[in-house]
Order: sequence, then C-alpha cells, then structure tokens
Amino acid sequence: MPPLSTSLSTLSGLRIHGVQTGGVTLKSAHYRLRRPSAFRLPAILLDPHWTSPKPILSWVIEHPEGLIVVDTGERHQAQDLNRYLAGADPVTRMFIRRNFRLHVEASAELGAQLPRLGLCARDVRWVILTHLHFDHADGLAFFPEAEVLVSRREYDAQRRVPQGAVFSLWPEGLTPSLIDYSSGAYSVFPKHWPLTQAGDVLLVPTPGHSYGHQSVLILDHDVTYFLAGDVVFDEGQLQRREIGGIVQDVGVSRASLELVRHFVLTHPTVFLPSHDPTSLERLANRQVTHLEERHG
Repeated sequence: MPPLSTSLSTLSGLRIHGVQTGGVTLKSAHYRLRRPSAFRLPAILLDPHWTSPKPILSWVIEHPEGLIVVDTGERHQAQDLNRYLAGADPVTRMFIRRNFRLHVEASAELGAQLPRLGLCARDVRWVILTHLHFDHADGLAFFPEAEVLVSRREYDAQRRVPQGAVFSLWPEGLTPSLIDYSSGAYSVFPKHWPLTQAGDVLLVPTPGHSYGHQSVLILDHDVTYFLAGDVVFDEGQLQRREIGGIVQDVGVSRASLELVRHFVLTHPTVFLPSHDPTSLERLANRQVTHLEERHG
C-alpha cells in the first residue's frame, strides 16, 4: 500500500502525525469473533474468506519533552513471510504465514516516512509499543537510540509463550523499559502510567487482545486522543461492542472494551485504532466518537 500520513496540531501545541506503514489482509474470522470463543483459533485457520486490506498505523507525537512514537509498523521484508519469519518459533511462523498477507513498500516504512514529516528517527526519545505483535513492533530497528516502553505483563508473558511476537526481528541487545502500572486510577481506568512530566501523555492498561496490551492517551484541553492499538480493530467494533477473533483472552478483552466505551461515553474522545481505515480521517478532522449508551 502507498505511503500515507495525516498531521494535526492540537490546541495545546502538540503535533500528532498518523502514519500508514503499509497494509495487512486478515482472515474474516480473525477480524471479528463470530464463533464460540473456544473455537476461535480453528475458525481462523479454516476460514477461506479474507478481509479487504487494513492499514498498519503508527503515531508520532511532537512533544516539548521529546519525540514520541507509538508502535513502529512493519518493514518491506515482511512481504516475503517465509524468509522474514525464519527465526520465529514454529507455531508463530505457521500461524502468521497461513493467516496474514502483508503489503508494505519500502517507501511506506516508518523510518522512510519520518524525513518527509521533517523528523529524524534518531531524535525519537520514546517508542511506546501497545503490544508486541509483529505488525506493531517490527519497525524497532529504525529507532536505535530511543527508550522502548512495553508493559511488563506483555513482555514477560510473550517471552514465556509467544503469541504473535517475533523477538528475532528485534534489534540485537534491545532491552525495553517495562511498565508496571504502579500509579493509581485515571478516570475509569484502575491504573495508569504518566509518560510526560506535563501529564498530558498517559499509558493505560487495556489487556485482552494480547497479554498486556496498553493504550496511549493524549490530553488536549477539551478532547482526548485515544491511540487504541488493537483494543478493537475499528471504531465500528467499539460502537457494536464487538471484539476481534484473535484476542488472547475473550473475557479480559470484553472487560477492556467496556472500560474504553465508558471512557469514550464520558470524555470527548478522538478514537484511533491501529487498523481502522478511517482513523487518519478522524485525526485530521479532530472527529470525536459518539457512542450509544446501550446495555447487554
């Protein structure tokens, strides 16, 4: 997919860039949970139907305290999954090869797009990974001098039993900083972790899609920009209370979805999932998500 980006200046003076680093095509059963949860993995493996290509989005925040990247996107080499996944564990390699189609041009890689935004990868202070799935973490090689932030729960569990994480693709010797979420509640979230001294960029735990998935909130006067990773795949799923078919834990994923819905219902929020074809448009228009307050 061709390079695409959108930029917005917030009312508080930050600059947010949404960058499409390519696309991914998924099994339909991967995108939406339709079968009983116990059969979700066989349903994905056996599904003959594929979605239309979905964007792989990264986010770049120009902040006075330093340049921030949220998720690093994919690399061009991922189009040849046989060679790209040579160092992955056999189960992860088999699952990705059978259930993903990657579309990433070299010009779409995040490292190639930053200069077109007037930015330099070596100036990035923090890289926040919402989770360790390959399409969110494989661009780490572009940021050798940044501090990489991952939730401890995500990192430890993926090390024990990888589910979509391919550590062999990380830069050699990389040691991420692990977030323990020792701070107290923020709004509806029982814990949070403030990234900036100004308190305007926060991390909140939103597990379920993966072991320790986390989301990033950018607070801007009357709205919050909610970088949602894969809590859901698109805004419509948030509207319909619909989770993806690939979630690591269905019950935990539903609980995170309800927390996010409660937040969006009670705070004007520009909601930005990482694979939503309309996320860049919502960012550009500062478009707040409106939900119906339904039950059940």
